[in-house]
Amino acid sequence: MEAEYQVDEQFLFIYIPQEVDHHVADKIRRETDVLLSERSIRKIVFDFHDTRFMDSSGIGMILGRVKKMRKCGGSVEAVGVSNQVARIFDMAGLPSVMTMRQKEECV
Repeated sequence: MEAEYQVDEQFLFIYIPQEVDHHVADKIRRETDVLLSERSIRKIVFDFHDTRFMDSSGIGMILGRVKKMRKCGGSVEAVGVSNQVARIFDMAGLPSVMTMRQKEECV
């Protein structure tokens, strides 16, 4: 399964697949960078509803998008974060640089 993208005005929604390894993270990074260069995006929303596994390359991809969005005054948010993925985010310090919401908060 691949990531899906949806642009709604200045929002970029990225629906993350079940597993994010270095190949998937690199593809998301490249496709996101293309969309950011072509559109006037102010906020990236990563949707993790289906995600069960992510390695460190996924964390790096997210941190890179946070850095890129901050440079242009934008922001990044993660929604549908399962407890398993939230633990990975916590270890990486992501809650300090982006907004995160659990699955229950997205209903």
